[in-house]
Amino acid sequence: MSGRNSSALATDSERETPSNEIESTRAQVRLLMSPEMIVSADVTSLVAAQTILQHGKVLGRWITPRRWCPFVTPAKRDVDVRARLIAAIPDESLRFIAEDVGNERLLKLAVETLTRYLLILRMGPAGTGRKGNARSLDPGQVADCAYYIAPTLFALALVHWLRSKDVAPTAGGLLSVVTVDDLAHLSASLRESVLKEVRRMYALHHRGCWEDLPRIGNDLGQITEVAGDAAPGLSERQRDSHLPLPDEYVSEMGQRSLWLMESLAPNLFAITQRILEIWEETDDGALASNIGYRRRLAAEKLLSHWEWRDDKGALIEKPPFDLKLALQGSEGEAAGSAWPPRNLASIFGLLSNLQLAHLFVVCLSTGGRRSETLDLRRDCVAYASDGRPYAKGRTFKLVQRHDGELRDWVLPDLAVVAIEQQSRLVKLVEAIGPLKPSTDGKLAVARSTLDHLWVQVSGGSASDRTKPLLHLERAMLSYARTLGMDLRPSNQWLRPHRFRKTVARMAALAITHAPKVLMDVFGHKSIEMTLYYILSDKALQAEIEQVGRELRVMRAKQAIESIVAAEDAGDNGLALGGYGGPAALMIDRAIKVQRERAHRRGELWGVDSVRELAEVLTLQGKAWEVVRHGVLCTKFPGSEAGPCNRSKGRPEPAHCQSDCSHRLEEAFLTDDVDAAIASCVAEYVTAIETDDDLLQAMWAGQIRAHVVRFEHLRVKWMCHPMVVRAGAHHGGAEPAKDPT
Repeated sequence: MSGRNSSALATDSERETPSNEIESTRAQVRLLMSPEMIVSADVTSLVAAQTILQHGKVLGRWITPRRWCPFVTPAKRDVDVRARLIAAIPDESLRFIAEDVGNERLLKLAVETLTRYLLILRMGPAGTGRKGNARSLDPGQVADCAYYIAPTLFALALVHWLRSKDVAPTAGGLLSVVTVDDLAHLSASLRESVLKEVRRMYALHHRGCWEDLPRIGNDLGQITEVAGDAAPGLSERQRDSHLPLPDEYVSEMGQRSLWLMESLAPNLFAITQRILEIWEETDDGALASNIGYRRRLAAEKLLSHWEWRDDKGALIEKPPFDLKLALQGSEGEAAGSAWPPRNLASIFGLLSNLQLAHLFVVCLSTGGRRSETLDLRRDCVAYASDGRPYAKGRTFKLVQRHDGELRDWVLPDLAVVAIEQQSRLVKLVEAIGPLKPSTDGKLAVARSTLDHLWVQVSGGSASDRTKPLLHLERAMLSYARTLGMDLRPSNQWLRPHRFRKTVARMAALAITHAPKVLMDVFGHKSIEMTLYYILSDKALQAEIEQVGRELRVMRAKQAIESIVAAEDAGDNGLALGGYGGPAALMIDRAIKVQRERAHRRGELWGVDSVRELAEVLTLQGKAWEVVRHGVLCTKFPGSEAGPCNRSKGRPEPAHCQSDCSHRLEEAFLTDDVDAAIASCVAEYVTAIETDDDLLQAMWAGQIRAHVVRFEHLRVKWMCHPMVVRAGAHHGGAEPAKDPT
């Protein structure tokens, strides 16, 4: 499992257009005015700039093209700035006063100032990161600011001016009256967002692009008072870190999702295809209400005779779990948990949950962020030259491009099935128009250009099933509710980012060098980000340590059992159970001593004896580190020294030596070492034939080093004349002279 940016698999040039278009509009406005000129530009120039930037032609109406931000909600794509300012005023009486004609000048000024700020965010150096100071903001970020954050800040200023009954600020700007005390009533998350925006304003001020500043710079670290009483600080927000999902929860949801994908999906696809045919057969130009009535009757008749069978052909008397379908349809039809489904609402409810089963598999397979998952397209599955399947997509975080950066994820087979089934599902669902046909032909024309993978599935009579799915949080909660599962596993709401943390946990527990693998999968820019991601959960730290100890004890148990089994088999077993390295002899001696002690005590050698010896040899899981593939260091850190570091510290993998008494080599390396010896012998013979003394000495040394690694290989090769000539029988002596 891995993820890579700028993948060769993801080369869809058509999707480069939004970024180029965004940059092009910004460049066109810069020909008319610089970002520094926006604060003093007249209203006509502001409207012209807003129009060229494609954010609408009306001052106070901030519009964002859908093609630029497909995952932004419709409310944020079309923002009435004046209405949002009034709605953000906390006092209802002041909200009423704000709409009075006498305060229109004040509201007009607030709308104009806020619009200036939005234009600067789109054009100017508004980034606040270490590498983002020279860039403008993503249109989606600007839309979010226009809808939520900026109106909250400007509404705080309006409250002051409305209470003072001033029709307009006289000096210092509109925001100059806002202090840190005004933020006290805001929620912790909103206060943090507002403070972040104020920091951006101060940064823009230092860059010469903004002048209207709140008086809370002291609380942002901009100004330090050297005298007077200490200013009250803001309470620190308690972060609700995303927790991995419990193993039992993932297992249960996985089993139920798999049943939906394997047993229920074939029925749903066949039924949906038949419903689509009913829609086409009944689209004969009659009254819309008449067509809707006929479609409903035909669908119910179809369902009344349908035989629901699973993937093995057995009749589905009822689902293996309680499938609680939510209300579907504008008429309020209750699908309930009755089986089998008898109406359209039930079918669309099942289709919705089949989609969410696909989503569950994809989220656990890729560990993608919300935006990355929603951006997947129907043709996102591709195959590399080695046959491995990948999902092509985009990442939006930690990149400079407005429309993200191309990347891919390696997919397991089940995720490929999920995406391919989902692609089939979304095409069928969007082809089924409203129950009552619409006279507007725009929908059919637009449908040919759709390529989103996740769709809004609804059974309402007037539902538009071509819209992309936007709210993953609501969808996953609805899915858990339908499956009869806890909405708050581990006392935290089920939400998409918890799947990402679950992937991190599973990889951290199961994969060697997991941080590097996860860094690649998650698209992080540094290993520090991944380590913080994994270790932010203290419980996960303890779990990783516990699993690591158990894995070391398990390796030791496997080695002990193999050596004991080989000893009991006598001549029929491999020497030392196939294990190699000097440490294998040490383990063999420890086994003999332990068995002898058990014999003297009158005890039988059994499973408990193996476990006890394994814990002793690994210092209860603290020792036995994997220094390279198939090679373990058995020394106790802090109490034993080794040639790799000449001290009692942890082993140094780069300096591991084949003759170290702590080195243990696992049995699966036997074939590789055997092939290496054969290759060295062949090269040694060639060096002899060419009379090259230097190469003879080198290959003889290689033969001597490899032959002693595994006892059974030493026995096999010691009868070979070239190995004898190389001096392996002397245990590292100089190669024997040519008797000729």
